[in-house]
Amino acid sequence: MIRLLLFFLMIAPVIGFMTLSNRIRSREVIVHATIEESGVACTDGLLQVMSSGSAEADQWTDMFGFGEDEKTFYKLFQGVKEKVTLGLKGKPFVIRNKDIEAANVKSFKGFFTFDDLETAVNDDFLDAGRGTTDNRKGWKMATVSNPRGQSFEEARLTFDDVQTALEKGTVIFNSAGAHIPKLAGPSLACSDATSLPNALNMYVTAPQRRTSAPPHTDKQDVVVVQTCGKKHWRVYSPPDPARKPSADMFARGKGDDDLPLYALESDLGCELLLDVKLEEGDILFVPAAFPHTTDTVEDGLSQTSIHLTFGLDTHIWDLDYLSARRWALKRCQLSDSKLGQLKDSDNKYVGAINEIPSNVLVDVLEELPMGFLDDNASEEEIEQVSRKLKQVSMAIDENIASKVDDSTWRETTERLQQHGKELLDIHRDMYMSAVTEGRDREAELAITAHIRNERGRRALTPEQMQRLSVFRVKKFFDKIEVSSKALMDWGCAGKPAKSSSDQVLPENWAFTLPIQVGDTVEADLGGAFFPATVTGVQGDKYDVLFFDGDTDTGFERGMIKLLTPPKEEEVVDTSNMTPKQLKRWKKQQAKKGT
Repeated sequence: MIRLLLFFLMIAPVIGFMTLSNRIRSREVIVHATIEESGVACTDGLLQVMSSGSAEADQWTDMFGFGEDEKTFYKLFQGVKEKVTLGLKGKPFVIRNKDIEAANVKSFKGFFTFDDLETAVNDDFLDAGRGTTDNRKGWKMATVSNPRGQSFEEARLTFDDVQTALEKGTVIFNSAGAHIPKLAGPSLACSDATSLPNALNMYVTAPQRRTSAPPHTDKQDVVVVQTCGKKHWRVYSPPDPARKPSADMFARGKGDDDLPLYALESDLGCELLLDVKLEEGDILFVPAAFPHTTDTVEDGLSQTSIHLTFGLDTHIWDLDYLSARRWALKRCQLSDSKLGQLKDSDNKYVGAINEIPSNVLVDVLEELPMGFLDDNASEEEIEQVSRKLKQVSMAIDENIASKVDDSTWRETTERLQQHGKELLDIHRDMYMSAVTEGRDREAELAITAHIRNERGRRALTPEQMQRLSVFRVKKFFDKIEVSSKALMDWGCAGKPAKSSSDQVLPENWAFTLPIQVGDTVEADLGGAFFPATVTGVQGDKYDVLFFDGDTDTGFERGMIKLLTPPKEEEVVDTSNMTPKQLKRWKKQQAKKGT
């Protein structure tokens, strides 16, 4: 009877979904503990930090001349740094405004309103995008601005443009913390409290939108603060990346990558972790790579939703172990034969990386620890990162990682720390520039408040026009490009790893080292070895072409003698490849014409 039941399960149509669900659970990419337990722990921990006295927050607030709003943001991100786990090891959670107020913490309710948005648009030269609303397709952006002529004034985004776009979808202001002075203080608080570069995006959605953002994932761990209106969120566990290795798990559901809602809940077997309605003052945390979707469908709801999304930019700026490994290999001029990251332009989050064992994947995609960019980061903290970098690299490909000296792992760690600090300082300066601009505008407004054009915009002098964000922010992004180029120059200036002549070979290397199509060998034919060329690889069997033109197939590895050791960067160990990886590798060999 049991055998019949097992046979039925094997042939039943539902087996695909069951197998997928089991596979996702076994890969351990999804949440490791119950969301209720982790949510309570994070909520309580964060509220404790936010409600307690903080000399550090007081000093920061006084140093920059901020008020209670910015101070509360700083304490929020202090709590994030101390209590929250990022990335695939993290868990989403919500902090309710009623709990914030009960803890005698200043609420974020009404911090940024629709009136604030109108002021921001009228006082500057801003840009915005409008997101698509089809929850079956990847999220794409359309322009919001509608230039009316060639002049500066006619090219500016108007508040009417924003309101028109809201009739079709969510309006997104990317890097709003750099462009809008009122949001610069919270952005600076995030950077200073977490010691991480961050970008604040603002999302504005009209009520009664069935889809305000289709299902997608982000490269950033995000802290969402609902300041106006309400929004419904659904957050899911990450899909198994091995289901679609060609997709970037940190950018699913964007562009041409479709991540339909029905697939999340059925085909991909993702677990619904949170189904919540954010109200004014609520806070939500969503780890990187966790799919989420939003809407504003609510009976009787009439107020426009505005939320601020603070993105902790670790993966964006190479502050994870996969990126660090890539830089170390580049520094040693080693080709990443295991993951296939052969070009600088290759997306390191797609391809073979998504097919490695889940326990290794979670570790290699882990962010470098918060505090790594602190000015007072200890020698031991740097050494711990260096050791873990080597450890996860060995877990991916011991053959390649063993060619990297310990000094290079350490050098790479220190260089990424230097790069991260440069980026952090640039972001800080960018936000301080916006803070200063806001204060200058307030001072000028006291004198010129009565001078407005027919659209309600303040009249600008030539000097004020040069201070608009379209000009002010660019110089900081130029500095980021300079820093990124310096990192690339450092990677390219490295020395080669040990040459093949220096490598220690096993005693029977000629009969054990990996061989590939095109290798010149000697093959055993009737007890004698004759010159031949490898023409095919079928698992652990090899086909050869003998010197006289005869061919033979099915040779075992011990029947083929490799005449010269392969160059280190050319060694490809196929023994641990999955069937998909082996098939892909064979196709690559065939394209070489060997």
